[in-house]
Amino acid sequence: MSEIATITAASAAFAAGTLTPSEALERVLERIAEKDGIHHAIAESNTERARESAARSDERWRAGAPIGPLDGVPITVKERLAVAGLPQTNGTLAHEPVVAEENDPTVDRMLEAGAVVVATTSVPDFSATASGVSTRYGVTRNAWNPAWNSGGSSSGSGVAAALGYGALHLGNDIGGSIRVPAAMNGVFGFKPSFGRVPMRNVYFGRAAGPLARTVRDAAIAMSYLSLPDRRDCWSAPYQEIAWHDLDLDAASLRVAVCTDLQEGKLVDPRIVEAVHAAGRVFAAGGAHVEHVGPYLSRDYVSQGQGRFLSANRWTMLHDDPHVTDLGSADPDLVAALSSIESASAIDLIRSINQIIPLVRETCALLDAYDIVLSPVVGFLPGAAESTQMREVSTHAVFSRPVSAAGAPAASINCGFADDGRPIGLQIAASRWEDLRVLRAAHWYEARRGAAATPDWSALDG
Repeated sequence: MSEIATITAASAAFAAGTLTPSEALERVLERIAEKDGIHHAIAESNTERARESAARSDERWRAGAPIGPLDGVPITVKERLAVAGLPQTNGTLAHEPVVAEENDPTVDRMLEAGAVVVATTSVPDFSATASGVSTRYGVTRNAWNPAWNSGGSSSGSGVAAALGYGALHLGNDIGGSIRVPAAMNGVFGFKPSFGRVPMRNVYFGRAAGPLARTVRDAAIAMSYLSLPDRRDCWSAPYQEIAWHDLDLDAASLRVAVCTDLQEGKLVDPRIVEAVHAAGRVFAAGGAHVEHVGPYLSRDYVSQGQGRFLSANRWTMLHDDPHVTDLGSADPDLVAALSSIESASAIDLIRSINQIIPLVRETCALLDAYDIVLSPVVGFLPGAAESTQMREVSTHAVFSRPVSAAGAPAASINCGFADDGRPIGLQIAASRWEDLRVLRAAHWYEARRGAAATPDWSALDG
């Protein structure tokens, strides 16, 4: 099982001849058949084409000419990232299935690297909640306990990474959609800087990135995902980055630890302690660590960014010709989004204007330190059947501002609650400092200790 759960292990096994890409694929398919009747992480299977891709990779490895470390590695892709030939529904019965005619740029980069796309992964209705509740795919359930929430909206990707449905899993993120499921399933998730990874379904602040069991695997993925693609007109000019070089001298770091929400909103004390413990790990490594209070002067997140995102989603639903029956969508979500109709044009312009100081104040914090440590969200995974809309609306201060600023951020497991629920640490930095985030995460990963390290053998059995 361990040989198919990480890129480094799979690639090493292929090179040694102890495993072929076709054998790895079959193991993943067996794993999905064994587990996914409970966890519902898979949206659409790509088995026939995956077997063809794996067979071609077998030949390259036999010839001693693999494309690179991803050649033959089984991966999954979030349903929102198009895989040509597979249907997309945005996780809801309200959206008729639409077969993708071409790949998202992220998928093309993976295929060019020789990766084997096993399946697409589930998302909640309209990818609009931080949960795995989908009228199309059912409830995606946490990898550690099916009674717990998976987080979202890259819910299936987070669960697939934890359960070993391959070695790499793609997601996208505008308010925490990579980081929240990574946090709730104990895996590593990386949201790159806005514009770093070209993608098709581009929107300001949205970024595509990897979820994996290890930081190094995510860094390997970034070396391909960050390659240029002119289909994304908002992508940044390509920059050569030594993604493989994850060495870091922690003593050179200025680190901020922020666990306070504004306006008296409380963070679960178990999360606070886990994040503070991570800060102590950096301090023990010689970093200069400071604790900072709430950094936003007003509630820009719910009144500004949150209202704007709700208006945007509600408008897109009505403008999408493939959304044919809103009555079949999640009723709580529809009710929450439709409430934006009572807002005036002035209200919405005011919301947009509040994003400007939100970005300014977030960038001021990120620029004052090399990295900022915080919770990903302020609450532990709830019940699997909950959309977690209320919780996220009051605890999104940690994840959403970073997205608005276009900055890179990661989620890495930093502990467990007394009942075993994973706790995610967000590591963020200024825009374009993607490698710094990965280096800091890799440094912490090696030093976080057994109490904060997921025991994958508990899931791999």
